[in-house]
Amino acid sequence: MGSLAGSVPPRPPRTATSSEPIVRPVSPASSPGAPVVAGADGHAPASPSGGAERSSQAVREATPLAFAGFVANAANVLVTLAVARILSTTGYGTQAQLVAIFFVVSMPGSALLVGIVRRATRWRTTGHTELIPAWARRIRRVGLMVVAVVAVLATLLCGVLSTQLSVDDRAGIVVVLVAGAAWGLLCVDRGLLQAQHAYRGLAVNLLIEGGLRSVLTVVLVFAGMGSTGVALGLLIGVASGDVHARWYLSRHPAGRALEPGPPVPPALALPRERRLVTDVGIALLALGLLGLLQNVDVVILGRERPSATGAYAAISVASKALVFAALVLSSFLLPEAASRRDKGEHALRQLGGTLAIFAVPAALLLGLAVLAPEFLIKLAFGARYLSAAHALWPLALAMTCLGATVLFTHYLLGAGHRRAVLALLVGTAVIIPLLLAADGDPRATAEADLAVQATLAAVTGGLVLLAALRPRRVS
Repeated sequence: MGSLAGSVPPRPPRTATSSEPIVRPVSPASSPGAPVVAGADGHAPASPSGGAERSSQAVREATPLAFAGFVANAANVLVTLAVARILSTTGYGTQAQLVAIFFVVSMPGSALLVGIVRRATRWRTTGHTELIPAWARRIRRVGLMVVAVVAVLATLLCGVLSTQLSVDDRAGIVVVLVAGAAWGLLCVDRGLLQAQHAYRGLAVNLLIEGGLRSVLTVVLVFAGMGSTGVALGLLIGVASGDVHARWYLSRHPAGRALEPGPPVPPALALPRERRLVTDVGIALLALGLLGLLQNVDVVILGRERPSATGAYAAISVASKALVFAALVLSSFLLPEAASRRDKGEHALRQLGGTLAIFAVPAALLLGLAVLAPEFLIKLAFGARYLSAAHALWPLALAMTCLGATVLFTHYLLGAGHRRAVLALLVGTAVIIPLLLAADGDPRATAEADLAVQATLAAVTGGLVLLAALRPRRVS
């Protein structure tokens, strides 16, 4: 997949006196519903054809996720178009703000997924899969308590939030905040699917969650529930996705995915709790910042110039579908980077493949945005949303850059590198005043967004290359 170099040769074995843990890979066996594998990390062993076989296998494994992401995003776009024609311009702007709030609030759940994948992958590669089920149950109990607390706080503070964010839908705010918290529960189970390399099961899960959400959104909006119906569709879709993931995991437990391997002393095999908490905290910060970078323009423009929110939301829908596609592809890239990191290798081939897949929809959207922006907006949303059409191409390019940053960041998190966080922090600190300076003008907002997103993509891409050239020891 792609022309990037293969894996870096592993470091020489360390002695037993080293303070770092010794990881001994074990041999996996096939299980019902799991991919057929032959290598220590769930991939085919090296052969004379080497890189070609690894690239071909990576394409086969990523294809179901790419297809599911395409279908889910297409359904989301169609639903958005239908909702845009039903609601008033102001109502559509409100639902766009609610969706933006959801993605900001749900990003910590996506960060939790990173921690789930890294720990479950470590236990799988060290022959300790029996520890995963009880650990996952504890995390789910904490997640349920978090959802309950968020529901109470959202109910108490919805009035204040409605005023500060200029969102005229208090019930929608409550529902969307609860949905964002519930997303964390879904991420726990999706993380376990990723750690098993159960990409087909994960693809089905994406289709179920996205399909039910799309259908319910249309039904509820047609029933007259407006933006609140959009929020309810999100919540029910998330809940249905978690039910399916739990069902799949009950039929394909993590413990069946690997045969018992050579005994590994627990003190050496298991990561220290303090280190694990730090890793999850870094992921929370990184992906929370990505969530802000994805949606802060809609929120700030809606606050500065509410009358322009609907038109800007129209160009935002198509552009930010690219970020959703990158997040779906990250479901493949993250566990691949984590499993190879535990072997002292890199996953540049997998990264190259995901970038190649991502480039296809990005190029199509950019071509339309440059050649026929008004035709595209008028066809999709209607003439009343044309006022921001001239801002489509810079916003589409900005979201292309952010999609690349999403992939680079997931690669670095999976490989145990934290340097991307500093770049994201600086980018967030810079983008907010730039967006405020745009004073709600759609074109100025999109151009400010593009300047920051392009810089971030270049910086995080450089960090990936540095990480691959200087592989870190397993820790």
